[in-house]
Amino acid sequence: MINYFAKLLITFLLGYLFITWFPVAERPTESEFIVELVLNPVQFFAASIAFMIGLLVQGNVLKAEIYSIIQFWNGRLHKELMIIPFHIGLIYALSVYGGWQTMIFSCSAFFYGIISIDFRRQGGHNA
Repeated sequence: MINYFAKLLITFLLGYLFITWFPVAERPTESEFIVELVLNPVQFFAASIAFMIGLLVQGNVLKAEIYSIIQFWNGRLHKELMIIPFHIGLIYALSVYGGWQTMIFSCSAFFYGIISIDFRRQGGHNA
């Protein structure tokens, strides 16, 4: 259980780094975005690395949460259900720093978490 809280902390840190390092303007055009990438390639590369690692960590946490929801639907209470409110709070805290970056970060992790679930191994209903 502490492992998942540590992963949530790492997710918050990497999400925050992605938001602060990613080049942003209010209404960026394609040319402004490309010029920003050319002028600051290290910052963009670091933001990309933070995004990818954060995506994997957050996807792993989401996978555990989805598994616990499936267990709850099957009538078994699972301790990973306690992680869900903390995860929602983490997403809200990241959205304060950058709304659309958090949306991209969280939606990508959500799709990765769903794709990585193995229902046959987890004992899903239609396995």
